[in-house]
Amino acid sequence: MDIGSEREPRLQIDDGEPYPIASARADHELDRAYLRAIVGVDGQPVTLPVGAKVTLYTGPSVVFVGLVQEDRSVLDMLSCGSDDGEYVDF
Repeated sequence: MDIGSEREPRLQIDDGEPYPIASARADHELDRAYLRAIVGVDGQPVTLPVGAKVTLYTGPSVVFVGLVQEDRSVLDMLSCGSDDGEYVDF
């Protein structure tokens, strides 16, 4: 699903202030979802710190919450597991 500027997307990293972005793409697979292709309002790709918690808003609504992976995609929180195979409670 493409999330464009018409939906007023904003990105929050950890506990920082949400800031506007131009677009992002949410890819839904069978058992997980990823946030990818995040583009800033300047038209440049947004680089996220590995391990950070990322929240995507559209207007006043939260539409995605996840953790940044090594490949810079954001894995949704429901798919994030701990080292012992249990889900992590955030």
